[in-house]
Amino acid sequence: MTVIGFGLEVAGMLRSYDPGPGGMTLCYLIRGSTILIAASNGGITSVVMHTLDRYWRIVHPIHHRKHYRRWMLYVGLVVPWLNGFGTNLLSQVGTTFIIDGKCYLTVSWTPTTTRVRLLRSARR
Repeated sequence: MTVIGFGLEVAGMLRSYDPGPGGMTLCYLIRGSTILIAASNGGITSVVMHTLDRYWRIVHPIHHRKHYRRWMLYVGLVVPWLNGFGTNLLSQVGTTFIIDGKCYLTVSWTPTTTRVRLLRSARR
């Protein structure tokens, strides 16, 4: 859990979740550490892309001067962060549920069977 999540937990805001859009957003972003994981994935991908760009510029300078365009810079700045948020957020959206005011993170990739089992166990 992130520092923000810990602060909200201490304040009592994360003890029960509203199944509406606000509660789901808190469940996805704060409780599921989506922001933390997405930022770390985006940062790692950004370092890899910058490393590849530097390699291209240093090892193949003539090819770089001839083929490098300004739009490649913008793509190299945006794609890592889209990758970071996309890879984690898509899995969180498909597997996170709020049942009886509790946030269940990453239940399963087979939503029909596991969700039925989870709903039955939550109602008991």
